[in-house]
Amino acid sequence: MTTRSPLPTPVRIALRLLTAVVWTVLGLLAYFVCQGMFGGYAQIHSQLLTTLGMIAIALTGGIAWIVDERRPHDDE
Repeated sequence: MTTRSPLPTPVRIALRLLTAVVWTVLGLLAYFVCQGMFGGYAQIHSQLLTTLGMIAIALTGGIAWIVDERRPHDDE
């Protein structure tokens, strides 16, 4: 059984591309935080930026864990 999306195809393609770009940018920012690329720049409050990035990474992992635990598993 297939369901049709109420959005036209070009809009769905644009949304899919936008989603891919946003996830790519967020992934790169997480990588940069983990590598410490924002460290050492006091004029842009890099320590705060690094702390906020680590909190965001931890929250994302926690949310992914909760979502995974709530979905039905085949092995039960």
